[in-house]
Amino acid sequence: MQCGQRSLTPDNHVSNPSCLLRDLSAAFMQQMFFWGMDAAFPSGNLFQKRGFTKTPSTGLKGTSCYSLQQNSGEIFLHGACVGWISSNEIPGFIFIRPKGKCFLWHESKPPIPGSWPTESLSTPNLVSNLPSIVPFIKYWLDHEDWVTGEIGSAYRTNCHRKYKSLPKSKPWLAPAHAAAWLALLIKNPAAAPRAKQFTRLQAE
Repeated sequence: MQCGQRSLTPDNHVSNPSCLLRDLSAAFMQQMFFWGMDAAFPSGNLFQKRGFTKTPSTGLKGTSCYSLQQNSGEIFLHGACVGWISSNEIPGFIFIRPKGKCFLWHESKPPIPGSWPTESLSTPNLVSNLPSIVPFIKYWLDHEDWVTGEIGSAYRTNCHRKYKSLPKSKPWLAPAHAAAWLALLIKNPAAAPRAKQFTRLQAE
């Protein structure tokens, strides 16, 4: 099935999961620009303010990694990749910026930025692999709520404006619509609309 096509169930129209995964990857590309601005925030690094540990990258010299332990695993952030490492038996979940794609991560530690062993990666299924995907998206949404509470919504709107002004950027949904779409995606990916369709629905 092509991304422009949709299958029909007795109750509703269901978007092609592989197309939704492309939408999620586009969301990550935009959001990683936002997170870069958070790390360079004028009054102090917002990730460190939230309790992340900052360490030098072992893969790409001159860059830093951030990590935060959670009950279910570890959130990690880097300019080249971000994700969640599970403390259970299920795979982790990562987004690799140079590849522009989301993956399941089959290792017990975060990847070394710049090193992406193919045997440790596989393509996620948004439905069957949801337990691997949800922890990071929940962190993402929680971070956005925290940023808004600390700084105000105008800050993220300005991040979006700056991203749109970049010559080669591919702007995605506006911040408020992006958060709403992500929340819907992890609640019921089988019924989630494509991102562009979601924007139209929000405008109605």
